[in-house]
Amino acid sequence: MEPPIPPPPDRWPSPGPSPDPSPDGRLARRIAESLAGHDAFRRQPVAIQVQNRVAILTGSVESPEIYDALALHVRQTPGVTDLCDGLLIADGEARLRAARQFGELAAHLAVAPPHRPIRRRTRVGAVLLALPVTVVLIEIAGWLAILFAIGLLALAADLLLRRRRR
Repeated sequence: MEPPIPPPPDRWPSPGPSPDPSPDGRLARRIAESLAGHDAFRRQPVAIQVQNRVAILTGSVESPEIYDALALHVRQTPGVTDLCDGLLIADGEARLRAARQFGELAAHLAVAPPHRPIRRRTRVGAVLLALPVTVVLIEIAGWLAILFAIGLLALAADLLLRRRRR
């Protein structure tokens, strides 16, 4: 038996990743390359996707001026029919606003009343007491005691739940 013959070299896969052959992929690549060519846009953490010739931008930019210029640049790119804008402006004012909101939340948590710990010993004690009582009743009275014990357990559970709601 002879070893199999490898396919001809023109059918072998290329060693590197192949570029996206779709029109949307080519448009996204063109937008990314044009943004990388500008110094103001190069430093912005912006992700670009294209679906049905609609450019989708996500990420953040440093200032409202860069935001406006970047959106205008993408809208004017040939082939882009619309822009779906998911960009955030991370200027100093926005950072200050976020820090202020965090400070308000921290202050609210600092003055909130402390959470009362649940007394678990009461629950455990009630269950530990109910189990031997149930076993003793079953031994003494038989199956009728099982029904009685189930009623007692339901009553104990009801009392515990009422205490918890208070």
